[in-house]
Amino acid sequence: MKSTVLSITIRAVCSLMTFNSCGQSSVSISVPVIWSNVTIKDNWTPPTAPNYQEYRSGIALGYGVGLTYSFQPKIVIKSKHIWVNVGLGYLKQKFEIERPFNYDTPLFLIVHTDNYSYECWYASIGLTYIYNLSKKYILTGGATFNLLQSYRQVYVPNTTNTDMFPPQINDSHIDYGKIFYCNIGLSRTFGERFIVGLSLVAPV
Repeated sequence: MKSTVLSITIRAVCSLMTFNSCGQSSVSISVPVIWSNVTIKDNWTPPTAPNYQEYRSGIALGYGVGLTYSFQPKIVIKSKHIWVNVGLGYLKQKFEIERPFNYDTPLFLIVHTDNYSYECWYASIGLTYIYNLSKKYILTGGATFNLLQSYRQVYVPNTTNTDMFPPQINDSHIDYGKIFYCNIGLSRTFGERFIVGLSLVAPV
């Protein structure tokens, strides 16, 4: 079980605007960079062990890339400021936390991580409110729900003997979690169709 104490995400976004009979739409490529201070519960070490710690803390760093389709369904939403977003993406998050894990070895040793990482696919859906500050600058704010699925986990043992204890790679499908976050951003238009911006994202 993982709980985030503090998380800061900066996301760079490039958008291409299109027009059709149903209203405006855009396709965006985003690159999130995530820093988190996390605390996890140790569910592996027996509570009677002399070095037992119920919780272990550390820093997590993540990055990824996402593709988002944004549109204005004029039949449902009349406001020109509100957009609906749906997207897919990739996220890798690395945890700098020392904790025991189930290392695949016949020696029955308790092995701790130096660090470990999860690679995930994610799907998202959300709403964005767009306000034009000027002809070139746009202020955005919104809320998004993400569903993450990890398909690869890499555990690096805390040891200098890498020949005996190499990193362990698991190709397991894990429900990594659900995240609801709010964001605020500033974008600049280049011409009528191209937009570049940065946004700050915070989980709720």
